[in-house]
Amino acid sequence: MKVKINPFFWLIMIGAIATGQFIEIITLFAVVIIHELGHVLTAKSYGWRIHEIQLLPFGGMAKVEQPNDSRLEEFVVTIAGPLQNFMMILVTVGFWHLQLWSNEWAAFFMKANLWIGLFNLLPISPLDGEKIMKTIFYIIFPFKKAITNSLFISFVLTILLFFYSTGYWNHWKWNVNGIILSIFFLYQNWMEIKQVPFYFWQFLLQKAQATPKRNTSAVPLIVKEETSVLHSLYLLKKERYHLFYVLSDQGEIVRTIPEEKLLSFVFQKKDLYQPIGNISD
Repeated sequence: MKVKINPFFWLIMIGAIATGQFIEIITLFAVVIIHELGHVLTAKSYGWRIHEIQLLPFGGMAKVEQPNDSRLEEFVVTIAGPLQNFMMILVTVGFWHLQLWSNEWAAFFMKANLWIGLFNLLPISPLDGEKIMKTIFYIIFPFKKAITNSLFISFVLTILLFFYSTGYWNHWKWNVNGIILSIFFLYQNWMEIKQVPFYFWQFLLQKAQATPKRNTSAVPLIVKEETSVLHSLYLLKKERYHLFYVLSDQGEIVRTIPEEKLLSFVFQKKDLYQPIGNISD
């Protein structure tokens, strides 16, 4: 596992030294690292691939790769970060009661963990709150729609944060940190939006390589004969098995297609824009 340090991180370190707040900044980033280790160790326990931890000017971000489509695993890995912060708050309370830490230091450490824990629960990408929102959307929407809906909400909230930080609703009193955060989030959201097609094809390949879950109840998907194969694939949900019921123009079911047959087109490199009614048995 690599630890990647953003160049702007060093600017914050220099600023902290210049203003005499080096210990406070180091403590905050230690809290961030413990938060990210919560994600990493939980992901590792599930057998996920760990790429790196990035130290950013505003916190950290763990890059992991999920080898399956488990919604529960994704949720647990995501929530493990904020849970580390709330566990550290409990530890701080214990140290304070045992008089191992001073009132001032205990208060600072608790506030740092509370702020970082709650901040990460905001539904804005790349924070944990957006990932949690996405895992909930996986239950309601197909995979592609869950991602796009999540990023849309994230983008709108980032715009609102930007206008709030500029003082648009507060007599034009600027919040510099909020503006910088907003710009960073806008960039991250834009990069995530560009990655949506990649995430979708990664999801399809993952599904195609997995053993069909025939022992579970199938989700019926009703499509018309002229619906393209690609748009039919857009209807697939995470961690569910699907059966496509193809309707004729008269509204009659002309055939039933299991999801693995449709997914085979991903590997066979056939025309994904052809109508699903053209698929031969």
